[in-house]
Amino acid sequence: MNLQNVKDKKFETQDSNLFQIWDEIQCVQTSFCFAQEISAYYMSERWTKTATNILDVGTGNGYFLKMISECFPDKSYTGIDISEEFIEKARRDQENSNISYKIQDYFDVQGQFDFIIMRLFWQHLPLKQLENALIKLETLTKPGSGVLITDAWDKARIFKPDLPEFRKVISAYTQQQIEIDRDRNIIERLLKEVVQRNKWEVKCDLKIIIPSTVNNNLLLFRRAYDLWIRLFECLGELKIDYTAARQELENWKTDMSAYTQAGLRVVRLLRFE
Repeated sequence: MNLQNVKDKKFETQDSNLFQIWDEIQCVQTSFCFAQEISAYYMSERWTKTATNILDVGTGNGYFLKMISECFPDKSYTGIDISEEFIEKARRDQENSNISYKIQDYFDVQGQFDFIIMRLFWQHLPLKQLENALIKLETLTKPGSGVLITDAWDKARIFKPDLPEFRKVISAYTQQQIEIDRDRNIIERLLKEVVQRNKWEVKCDLKIIIPSTVNNNLLLFRRAYDLWIRLFECLGELKIDYTAARQELENWKTDMSAYTQAGLRVVRLLRFE
């Protein structure tokens, strides 16, 4: 099955407004996550010492892959995405000769890789395609290959002072994703499927907190929340009034003592040798 045939309006990036919103969301989210998330890469000797041929699935605008390649310049990277607009943007911004970008669906990829990055990919995959996606992952790897999976850990989310109206928006989005056969909290389900297939060893399962108190994160979080409201308004799928949530966010942004945090679940898999 080709993911391009799966209806998910939020990734119709030929819409210039959607593309601009997503382009900035990816940069902002990477910026506030990267300092903590990169620890999972350094914890893997196979990544740091032996992996040379890397596939990044759902690379988007390439911002995350560019940052990773700067930390590990001795590897060769391929970033794929079904969005022509994102791949064109990634190519325009490319500075590192060790990265290539392709407009390609995950299920159409050929070859084998030492390591595969799947960052915020599985939560957007239809659940009915979970088994097929794992089968495909096995064809793209060989014994000793690794996979780094990063996805949402929503239980870690905190707002101080609380943002009840904004939480209603997030809850509405989470429910809407369930209705179209997606699961934001996919990791537990994914791990159960992985264990049953008996081809993978779970080498690492990190729960990472991203606090607003690190670096410039509070400003980045504020911008991210604004962008999510803009995205939902642009899509028009949630059928709710955003006025209260937007005003709540504006008031929250003036509170210099405000705190927020997000969570990531980072899982590293190893193909049995």
